[in-house]
Amino acid sequence: MPIALPRSFLTVAVLALAVIGPVAWYLSTPRPTAAAMSTSAAAATAGGAAPSASPSGAIVVYVTVPSAEVGESLASKLVESQLAACVNLLPGVTSIYSWKGKVEKDAELLLIIKSRSELLPELTAFVRANHPYDEPEVVGLPILGGSVSYLQWLMDNTRGAAATAGAGAGVEAAGAAGQGPAAGKA
Repeated sequence: MPIALPRSFLTVAVLALAVIGPVAWYLSTPRPTAAAMSTSAAAATAGGAAPSASPSGAIVVYVTVPSAEVGESLASKLVESQLAACVNLLPGVTSIYSWKGKVEKDAELLLIIKSRSELLPELTAFVRANHPYDEPEVVGLPILGGSVSYLQWLMDNTRGAAATAGAGAGVEAAGAAGQGPAAGKA
């Protein structure tokens, strides 16, 4: 007899995996100095090249939204504009944060956006221009490796694909650390 798990359990499990991987990566990498961080942030804000700590050239970007309607609209626009190859909408997120001197608590959805590291400044500007929050969360994390065919699909379906068509050496090297074939879904 199969065991049926409640949907909330599965949501928590997916969220835990989405958080544990990047946290483990973060804890294992050297920390840049404050001067280096402000220089990188200034370049990204000014539309300069995004710092690339992603061996595959691919990134995951987290963005929270207040509703499914806002999330679906933003996700569709990101994919249509090829700033993202895929966007997952994860419901059931509770955010607790400090805003204007008060601790706030809101129910939100988390967008998990798959893109290219060099598109992060443009993606960030796009989210800021199309998001209802005064200060939307836009946090980019490198994809260290994975399915070679999936990473190539991601590159082929985002802006700049012509520059990397047939040149998947970085993707292949990064993918070697990954596991399993492409699932056919993002």
